[in-house]
Amino acid sequence: MGPAKEILMKITDKMIQTPKALAVFVTNIAGKDVDWEMSFQFKLDKDEPFFLEIKNRIITLSDGAKSDAIIILTGKSDAIMRICEGKGDFTHAISREEITVEQGKVMDVIRLTRAITIVLKLK
Repeated sequence: MGPAKEILMKITDKMIQTPKALAVFVTNIAGKDVDWEMSFQFKLDKDEPFFLEIKNRIITLSDGAKSDAIIILTGKSDAIMRICEGKGDFTHAISREEITVEQGKVMDVIRLTRAITIVLKLK
């Protein structure tokens, strides 16, 4: 397991136990809560490819490539590690060109950052 996946796994393990973090993945549409379904493919320099899926407020982290990933992120493992340590966020990593959103919406990546930030504030 690569360094970025390892630290992201620790964050997601805490995320699934944190109702406030999971609430980030729910959108209210016309008075009805709708669970956010999203998949992130990570292709990083010090990690083998891995992906994160969010569905029905369940978060899974898996090895390999997800052919139908909605978001594809490439770049430096160190940037993901800094994000998961609270020393930065995806917005800064993208602006510094440490992480590139190859496919998908940056706003969806920022939503993941919000959930990570909630978990980090629990410490």
